[in-house]
Amino acid sequence: MTETEAKNLQTFTSGPLRLAILKRDPVPAKLLPSRDAWTLLQPTHAVRVCTGEDREEGVIRSGDLALLLPGFGHTLKRHHPSTHFGFTALFLEGPFPEPLLSSLQNPPRKWQEASFAVLRSLSLKQLFNIFTQELSNPDGVQLMTRELFLILLGAELARLTEKEDRGRFPYRLNRSTLQLVLDHMEAQIGSKNSVPELATMARCTPDHFIRLFREATGTTPHQYLIERRLQRAVTLLANGERPSDVAKILGFYDASAFTRAFKRRFSVPPSEYAQEAYERQFPRKKD
Repeated sequence: MTETEAKNLQTFTSGPLRLAILKRDPVPAKLLPSRDAWTLLQPTHAVRVCTGEDREEGVIRSGDLALLLPGFGHTLKRHHPSTHFGFTALFLEGPFPEPLLSSLQNPPRKWQEASFAVLRSLSLKQLFNIFTQELSNPDGVQLMTRELFLILLGAELARLTEKEDRGRFPYRLNRSTLQLVLDHMEAQIGSKNSVPELATMARCTPDHFIRLFREATGTTPHQYLIERRLQRAVTLLANGERPSDVAKILGFYDASAFTRAFKRRFSVPPSEYAQEAYERQFPRKKD
């Protein structure tokens, strides 16, 4: 590295953290955010964030602090062609202590919609500035040790995560409300469970209810109901009910629709399953 390059770029390392301070672009290839690292980035002037084949993801304004998610291969470009930029970047390569690990593994949904998120938290900016100044100081990392910084960073990201999700989802389905909805679906398993009706029970709009239900159960209300009907069908068929009757009892459109759903789920048609269940209960006597 030439003397000019050395003055333009400074790098520091502390455990799983790598700090880079670039005074003026262009960005050296070796300094681009790692695909495997979470990166906290604070530019001196606005930068365009791109991924892939020059796909623009958005703009980070001067002084903003942004979290770049791993796996995208970010590149940074001038927002205004005539305006140079520099930045302070902290690459987080792990391993991480709690609660930082949980915050990074479960970022808010809003952050997952893009390859980076601007962190609008004055506390986080102050924390970032204090630590990066200490790390770049030959006698630094005394007032705030690395582990303390990571713990505080995790706590602040956790607070932001909760705030972001709460802003998008005013509340989550608590256990009692979710159980009320599930009990109703179970009791009315053969009837048409309308999302508006279930949403009214949960005291939210239908679209909001679907998001909350998926968040709580990992599936949509319709998918959940179909799965419960098919599980109930297994019991009914094993008890000797005819497939056509099971289809009516459980509210399938017709026997063909029931057969398709059952075979897709269990890899055998309901008639074959019923026959196998009968033969298990009443095995043929050997001659």
